[in-house]
Amino acid sequence: MGVRDCKRIIIVGNCGSGKTTFARRLAELLELPLIHLDAEYWQPGWNKTPREQWLEKVRTMAAGDEWILDGNYGSTLKERFQAADCVIFMDISRPTCYRNLVKRRIKYHSKPRPDMPEDCPEILRHDMLKKTWYYPRAERNRVLSYMARFPREEMHTFYTLKAANKWLDKLEEKIKENSK
Repeated sequence: MGVRDCKRIIIVGNCGSGKTTFARRLAELLELPLIHLDAEYWQPGWNKTPREQWLEKVRTMAAGDEWILDGNYGSTLKERFQAADCVIFMDISRPTCYRNLVKRRIKYHSKPRPDMPEDCPEILRHDMLKKTWYYPRAERNRVLSYMARFPREEMHTFYTLKAANKWLDKLEEKIKENSK
């Protein structure tokens, strides 16, 4: 099996690690539906989806036949890891994540990102900065634990955005070769 055979892919990593950009390109290459968990979780005005409703929503999405699920949400990692046939872990450095968060804030100043609900303008929230700081100690270990607990033939960890983009470039080359 290769990533081109995968139909259910999760992409996880710290805030600002490049998950969404990577997911967009991968979805385009593999022609798979892309689901941004942030767009599903956040309701107008940055209101959270109630916990039980959120868990049910993720279970329903994960039960689908084909998808790329882009996002963290530790409360639903188990369900997503169980359902996925491929895992992409963006294990990107904290300074790079912070730099990306600032760039994103500038780019989408007071307007929503394309992967967010309309009434959720981009802001740099204190809780997001705090979560980004603690991710390597807290959430990263949870992801690594799930990767060990639910091993897949297709599991990829990227430590730099350059490595992630190089991998996507190679995948694109292979797809083009096979379509000839």
